[in-house]
Amino acid sequence: MDSSYVGKPCPKCAYVRSPTDVGPSWQCPKCGIAYAKFGKDNTASGVSLADRPAVRAGRSGAAGQAYTLAMLAHLSILLGLLLPLIAIVVPIVIWKVKGSEDEFAAAAAKEAINFQLSFLLWCLGLGFAALACIIAPPLVYVVMLCLAAVLIGYVILPIVAAFKTLGGDSYTYPFIRHFFE
Repeated sequence: MDSSYVGKPCPKCAYVRSPTDVGPSWQCPKCGIAYAKFGKDNTASGVSLADRPAVRAGRSGAAGQAYTLAMLAHLSILLGLLLPLIAIVVPIVIWKVKGSEDEFAAAAAKEAINFQLSFLLWCLGLGFAALACIIAPPLVYVVMLCLAAVLIGYVILPIVAAFKTLGGDSYTYPFIRHFFE
């Protein structure tokens, strides 16, 4: 973990990060804001970049581009329903191209990749559970209910993530395994 934020209070909620906290080093473990978003002054008056409404909406300069790329990484999951390779290629390209210069977009791209890999694992698990339906036929109802929940989540959660990241907030998908941090 990057030690530059350990021991310093969060600019939004004043939570002091400890070395044992889990999660991305650029994000407050308590409130979830990106430290860099609240910590940079871009005017002589001292108004932070995150406090400007145009930037907060994702429509201005480098910060606006970061929010837009983060949103694109999440929405590419839905585009993957039409063109399957787009779903994984777009987040990988965003991560590799912007990874060194834009932590917010790279983190969103990694989160989108983690979501897709976890979704694949959930579907494989449900496939094996469907095989168990041969032995116990009433189990088919449970498997179908779980499959419906996973498919609804595959459509709804990327939309929620896209709107959150466009607003400048990071989003962590529920019930997923983080392969990439």
